[in-house]
Amino acid sequence: MHWHIGKWFFPRQISLRNWMRAGLGMTLLAAAGTVCAQQRTEQYSNWEFTPFYGYMFGGAFEDPVTNTDRDVNEDNNFGIFIDAAADQWRHYELIYSKQGTSVDGVPKLDLDVEYLQIGGTVMYEDAETVIPYFGMTIGAARLSPDGPGLDDETNFAFSVGGGFKVPVTDHIGVRFDARAFVTLLDSSGNVFCVSDNGVGTCGIRAKSDTFVQYQAALGVIIGF
Repeated sequence: MHWHIGKWFFPRQISLRNWMRAGLGMTLLAAAGTVCAQQRTEQYSNWEFTPFYGYMFGGAFEDPVTNTDRDVNEDNNFGIFIDAAADQWRHYELIYSKQGTSVDGVPKLDLDVEYLQIGGTVMYEDAETVIPYFGMTIGAARLSPDGPGLDDETNFAFSVGGGFKVPVTDHIGVRFDARAFVTLLDSSGNVFCVSDNGVGTCGIRAKSDTFVQYQAALGVIIGF
């Protein structure tokens, strides 16, 4: 099923510029709320759940007939980070992200892109009000076209990203995350194929051996 999350909650799709303005405003408000809590504490949440809403762009395929590019349109995405603390500054992390988008070309193709990844993050130990971090994950990407006779594709994928967290209370905070998702494809093969009575048909073709997308996301941290 094809999802356009932005149309549910907002009158129009959020542009990257407007999204970044909103994210900066929320982050500054969260940081202002922590000015009176500058003392460093060794207490931390063992678990963090961070639902997020973001913006994802990048990715392209190729038309197998005309050999022209078929770009994946930028669109909003949503998901969740689930963190388990190894200690105060290192977390194991599970990521789920979903984008409902479309692929340019004729005919236009609706596409759901999902990522399920596991990995970890390392935070800067001396930070107090704004806490930078770096993270890496590995897992799978699932590409699900909305069209008759087109199969889903599930491939190995990984992500590299970073951002910062702004604690508001001991168990509530704001998180900004920016990352790249890299999915490995067979550059010589077609994608979204189906076989009918021994006859195979394919929708589009991989442009290269990697499918790369970029995400900018803002979430609310709920710690336990």
